[in-house]
Amino acid sequence: MPDTGYLVPVLLIVLSVLSLAALVTLAVFVVALKGFHSIFDRPFPKPAYDRSPQEINQDLIYGRGQNWFYTNRLDFQNLFITSYDGLKLSAYYRPADKKDTRRLVILLHGWKDVPSVMAAFAQMYLAMGDCHILIPHLRAHGMSGGAYIGYGLADSEDLLMWTRYMESVIDMPLTVVYHGWSMGAATALIAAGSRQLPDSVAGVVADCPYASLDAQLRLIIRRRYRFAPTFLMRLISRNAKDRLGYGIEDVSPAVRASRISIPVLQIHGGLDTFVPPSASEEIYERIRSPKRLLVIEDAEHVMSYEVAPSVYSSETERFLRVCGFFGD
Repeated sequence: MPDTGYLVPVLLIVLSVLSLAALVTLAVFVVALKGFHSIFDRPFPKPAYDRSPQEINQDLIYGRGQNWFYTNRLDFQNLFITSYDGLKLSAYYRPADKKDTRRLVILLHGWKDVPSVMAAFAQMYLAMGDCHILIPHLRAHGMSGGAYIGYGLADSEDLLMWTRYMESVIDMPLTVVYHGWSMGAATALIAAGSRQLPDSVAGVVADCPYASLDAQLRLIIRRRYRFAPTFLMRLISRNAKDRLGYGIEDVSPAVRASRISIPVLQIHGGLDTFVPPSASEEIYERIRSPKRLLVIEDAEHVMSYEVAPSVYSSETERFLRVCGFFGD
């Protein structure tokens, strides 16, 4: 009989290798799932009721804007709509002083922000002229529902719904400008390039947008862990597709940029290390409509208005005239 004594240790080695491979595969899938939840889960629980932050830094222009907002809170109504996927979305709405005003500014906050942080921009626009102001709570933020952050793609659908809703609320021909920063800027750009943009939308002000969610996440992961393995990103994206209906690679203002047909003003801080200025440059190069890119050299992420408020305001007002915002 042939000697078969060697088969047992060989089988043990094979089983050990297969077991190790299975454990590694399981570990990768667990890490990918945790990565998905870390990226997409709602950052803070939905509050039981709308309230001001416990601390507001009034050394910053944004803090002073928040203080103005809560001091004049009764001037802002609470509006609600239901999103395309059944979420209850909330927004602050300040009607214009004059009932026949046709100008509407929709202000879009960023990731992990509260909507009231955009109140400084509401003050800026009101100083330029009477207008309606809408500040949506983006999904999974503030008083809006949602378990997962949209990063601009799902939010762009919400923004289009808010625009159509406001057209019905104000019930007259409108001239609308979207103004967002960071994730809010990405939301505005994606909506503008959606091919579903209402004719009322005349322009977009995009403050420090990222070019794509994939590139932004890879940048953050590399800084934290020194590498960002492609296979892991693909698994995280697959989790997103299973739960949200779209993957990380689908969230890209840069891809939508060539479809934009309205004027765009991009603003970016020259010292922005969170979303580098090259992201705005990539988007800018793809836009075919009237455009301008303003770089505030000494500003970090979302700090351009803080660093250079007069330049920021004057450039925005100039842009509004290009858009015909003051046409009525």
